[in-house]
Amino acid sequence: MSAIDKYIENKDFVTWVLGDVSKDEFWKNYLEENPEEKENIDKAKDWVKQVKVKDPYFSAQRENELWKIIDQKIASSNNPIKTKTISFKNTWWKYGAAVIVLGLIVNFYYRNFVPQHHVEMAKKGFTNEVKLPDGSTVNLNAESSISYDKESFTAGRYLSLKGEAFFKVEKGQTFQVNTEMGTVTVLGTSFNILARKKTWVVSCYTGKVAVKDNDGNQVILTKGQEAVYKNGNFVTNTHKLSQPDWQRGLFKYSNATLETVFKEIQRQFDVRIIYKNSDIQKLRFSGTISNKSLEQALDIISKSMDINYKIDNQTKEVEISY
Repeated sequence: MSAIDKYIENKDFVTWVLGDVSKDEFWKNYLEENPEEKENIDKAKDWVKQVKVKDPYFSAQRENELWKIIDQKIASSNNPIKTKTISFKNTWWKYGAAVIVLGLIVNFYYRNFVPQHHVEMAKKGFTNEVKLPDGSTVNLNAESSISYDKESFTAGRYLSLKGEAFFKVEKGQTFQVNTEMGTVTVLGTSFNILARKKTWVVSCYTGKVAVKDNDGNQVILTKGQEAVYKNGNFVTNTHKLSQPDWQRGLFKYSNATLETVFKEIQRQFDVRIIYKNSDIQKLRFSGTISNKSLEQALDIISKSMDINYKIDNQTKEVEISY
């Protein structure tokens, strides 16, 4: 194997060279940690570009384009024919050859340029513990998911997160988690990420993590620190927890809207909340609820907020009213 083979055979490297900016951070860190590889990487990049593959991902649109090209070639190659029988055979022979060519093209794209993303998730009402190929573990909260390239993960430890998860990372190469609003990068540590819609909170429990938003703003967290992303800025707080509250089935709120609280109720118990009075969602709640019992959680909220609830176990709906 030559010095550049490990790069040109790496799907993630190829898609990065072909324009996948989501991998910029990983390869930038890789170069900083392995400066002696810069010459090999430059040579590998030149090699990939010389292949002149325009599309790192094979899409339905690209398939249609290929069929049009094939049809045009077939049409241009058709010569005047003497009988219908000969025309029928020649045309279908050409289409058969075209199908084989297209199949080879599809196979080539999928084998060489489409990342084989593996997805792990936790549905509503459930959590899920996932062990990654490098031995690191991820605990997914309800209605959360991670995705990563299983084949090349040990060569480049990066994945994507939607929802909330607690990570316990084994020491090794840079470990990066991509979210909608930015990235979290570590070498070996334990941390929690909450990334739902416009909410982004990163908590460090051991080691050190670097949190960077999509605009390049960055904050470094150490054990016992937490970063809350608000209006394009990081607000740093401290905590004394050894693990996230949600891993113990607890959810603590301080002056949170009932809309926020009931969204978590829906997520943890896989139920649907129906408001008989829409303004209930705007009420503010402070307190702690558990995901062990739906009725107990609703009792705590209803008594402190002076509201009523009705559970329909058949439809899995909860009606909230004054």
